[in-house]
Amino acid sequence: MATKKSTTKKTASKPASKPAPAPKKGGGKKAVAAPVVKATVSTYVPVSHHIYYDGFSYRVRASVNGTRYSQNFSSKKKAFEFRKSILSNM
Repeated sequence: MATKKSTTKKTASKPASKPAPAPKKGGGKKAVAAPVVKATVSTYVPVSHHIYYDGFSYRVRASVNGTRYSQNFSSKKKAFEFRKSILSNM
């Protein structure tokens, strides 16, 4: 024989409230939207001692007497001239 369920409601001790929002991932701090900047990573190929090529420009990187030099050039000739000038001051 099937039993009937009671149709009377139980009185709640507290009034019904809205459910709490689910916590967001990443903690409780409000994140500030940062501008999206697409950075390309250059791969430098060594051309000669202290001179590298990334497909667009030549970079001279050298350290002379504790001073670091790092400069880009559009031509290989200018890069070699700069390297010669800074290394001759040793």
